Amino acid sequence: MMLISSRLMDIRCIIVRLLILLSLGACLIAPPFLHPLFAGDNPQGALILRADKNDLYKTAKKYAYTLEHDALAGGERKNWLSGVRNFRRIYLTDTKGMLAPSCLYMIARMYRRMYQRFHLPIDLEESLNYFLKVSSFFPDNKLADDALFAAAELYKNRKNDLKKAAKIYRKIVKSYTKGDKYNQALAHLREIDKSGKISLPNPANKDSRQQTAKILPVKYWSSDDYTRVVVQASTAVQYSTRLLEKDGDQPRRLYIDFSQSYIPSKFRVPLPIEDGLLRRVRTGQFDGDTVRVVLDIESISDYKIFNLNDPFRVVVDVHGIKKNKPKRAAQPSSPAEKSKKTPEVRENKSTNIFVTLADIKKWKPRQTHKKHDRKKDTTVPRLSLAQQLGLGIRKIIIDPGHGGKDPGAMAFGLKEKNIVLKVAKKIKTILGKKYNYEVTLTRNSDTFLPLEERTAIANTAGADLFVSVHVNAHPDKSIRGIETFYLNLATNAEAMRVAARENATSTHNISDMQDILTDLMQNSKILESSRLAQFVQNNLVSGLRQDKYSVKDHGVKQAPFYVLIGAQMPAILAEISFITNQKEARLLQDDDYLEDIADQIAAGVAAYISHHSTAAAQL
Repeated sequence: MMLISSRLMDIRCIIVRLLILLSLGACLIAPPFLHPLFAGDNPQGALILRADKNDLYKTAKKYAYTLEHDALAGGERKNWLSGVRNFRRIYLTDTKGMLAPSCLYMIARMYRRMYQRFHLPIDLEESLNYFLKVSSFFPDNKLADDALFAAAELYKNRKNDLKKAAKIYRKIVKSYTKGDKYNQALAHLREIDKSGKISLPNPANKDSRQQTAKILPVKYWSSDDYTRVVVQASTAVQYSTRLLEKDGDQPRRLYIDFSQSYIPSKFRVPLPIEDGLLRRVRTGQFDGDTVRVVLDIESISDYKIFNLNDPFRVVVDVHGIKKNKPKRAAQPSSPAEKSKKTPEVRENKSTNIFVTLADIKKWKPRQTHKKHDRKKDTTVPRLSLAQQLGLGIRKIIIDPGHGGKDPGAMAFGLKEKNIVLKVAKKIKTILGKKYNYEVTLTRNSDTFLPLEERTAIANTAGADLFVSVHVNAHPDKSIRGIETFYLNLATNAEAMRVAARENATSTHNISDMQDILTDLMQNSKILESSRLAQFVQNNLVSGLRQDKYSVKDHGVKQAPFYVLIGAQMPAILAEISFITNQKEARLLQDDDYLEDIADQIAAGVAAYISHHSTAAAQL
């Protein structure tokens, strides 16, 4: 009897183990749009104990970002609820752990998105509830002030409850004086106080000026039909903009008001631009705590404004048609006579920074293709605008990432900034000598360039292509390979990680940046950038494999890279190897390997250009 009982117990144990294995297998295999990460109703998420919480958090975050950017998956509320449960179960396994505040913040963020999509009051309430939980349970966490600010914004803009919003803004101003939301919260408090709609017990205008932002000298880069203006502040600050139409002798003006800010008198000197788009930029102390930057506009067809963090700066891109365009320089008779000059940058602490450019006609590649009589094929794939117009490529900008005080990724005694400069110089030589293109580097030495300046150099130079060269890094030292990016909303957590590293900011800031990108990007540039990235990636992988290198192909990806924002030409970012992988780190010290990488990037660019020429000839 005891023997039978023992055997029954053994059989039950085997059945239980099989059920656990089957459940885990279903969890791993199940499509993310049909099932959450963890099966079952156990609130402690038994299966989560068998997996690494960091990996599960990354998977949950990837699923959340997919819902945000996939219209089909994001259109089902049940998918969002599954995503919420993913984070909730991770949180419940360790409510005091390192991932706990991030899980709560992501739940709040997802409910906010759900409210924006499905307009259900319950989602708004849940979003507020979880944002306030972040600050209540984890007041010292870096997300606490962000969560409070998000809650205040919901009270102010969605519930029209200024009293509760003001209460939360005051808490940020009082408790998070060094946080990145301090100035924005203080600005909103002042706005509410001035409106007179509610009576504040502690008027905003009596708050300390300890966190007053200092506005630094304005920088700008300009060409015939484009100007980029950058205003940097010592800390994050709330700002507002307004475009005024021409009034009598007054030109059109674009105002940018920075709240809770101060600008030293020596920086209040007007900057005369006179480029045909902008007359000048004026900066002044509008009142006791507001700095006003005024762009006097001569000609404008479009403009975009966005801000970047770390350090905080506001970028204004102005597009238009220059009234008095200079005559084009004559085309040089030989490649040796081409202008070797890079954009000239002059700086004065109290006056201006500007770029002087030479305007050279387009150059065609030295190599020519034989013409063939072809019958018109009605199955030709969709051609881009550039292909339809048969646009030539005359100037290519190669951007060696990082530089100067920014070393980039470091491992095994190597620095990214040094490696990519070597590769960029080799690419320039190959594209110039082998393919006969005019190539300029954003930096020729170990100097620091802000990310927004690199794109401005390409735009003001009238570049046709922009290639930024980087070396990758990963916490897992076994990860190796090559991947190429173009500017778009990130579709997975890994792309977000790479973008955050290259942007020298947090994935949280990158997440916020995606909303800005929606208004900045042009579909034609995205399409062309993705094609350029594909040609470069394909050539890198196939070419290096032919050279007997063992290369892992991570493919073409999209992510919000600051260095690509505002580019008026197809622009990509190539991650040529992982400096954190010991094998690839050794290769990155081999000049032959760097030469091969440069040769394949150049070949990819040339293949992309040839694709354009062939497509144009088929029309």
